[in-house]
Amino acid sequence: MQSNISLSELEKIILNKIHDHISRNEKVGINTISQECFVSKAAIIKLSKKLGYSGYSEMYYTTLASTNNALKLDFSDNIVGTYESDSLKIHVNMLVELLREYREKRIYLDSLGFCDSAKEYYLQKLLSFGFDAASSYHYEAFSRNKSGLYFFLSYSGARSEILEKVNVAIENNFKVVAFTSTKDSPLGKISHMTIEVAGTKSDKEHYLPNFFTSNLIILLELALSKYSNKYLSHKKN
Repeated sequence: MQSNISLSELEKIILNKIHDHISRNEKVGINTISQECFVSKAAIIKLSKKLGYSGYSEMYYTTLASTNNALKLDFSDNIVGTYESDSLKIHVNMLVELLREYREKRIYLDSLGFCDSAKEYYLQKLLSFGFDAASSYHYEAFSRNKSGLYFFLSYSGARSEILEKVNVAIENNFKVVAFTSTKDSPLGKISHMTIEVAGTKSDKEHYLPNFFTSNLIILLELALSKYSNKYLSHKKN
């Protein structure tokens, strides 16, 4: 916003009204401001352009971002409530005990599709906790180590190349844990353990948010938190 622009009393009222909503952590649209200030939407848009913005949205979000009380993107409050289900606790506990069991052994991670980013997240997190973790790109990796833990992340768990690698891992005494959307997938059926992770498939024209990758990351964060409290905290005491 330019500081040398002269504003009318009505324009000051409009801006103060926007700031008032932001200070209360309330998102406010142009229709609400128009009604509360008894002005037309055209007058608000004219004000935004006068201040150098392309329209109301840019003016509002720039004001929001520059305010100390700006809304912060934070899902943690919702996560605490949502992730208290018995089924999730079972999966978290299972993952915690697997990490403890394979604390000194090789852990390979593999994935296919959009959840590749989750695999990389898992890898970096496990390494930061001191686990002997690595991405698995070649079949030879299993024959070199002969035993360990193998995590495979895949939404559908149906591709043939997944099953080939999993079978090689099993033949070399690796314990296979599938992270997939359904335990009835081909991957889920041949793995030693299956952790079902929620997600939604949709087409681009009617896209729905697919939280499969996000849920994978949240699952690991919950598991590492419990692992830390259960097995690492006492080491410093």
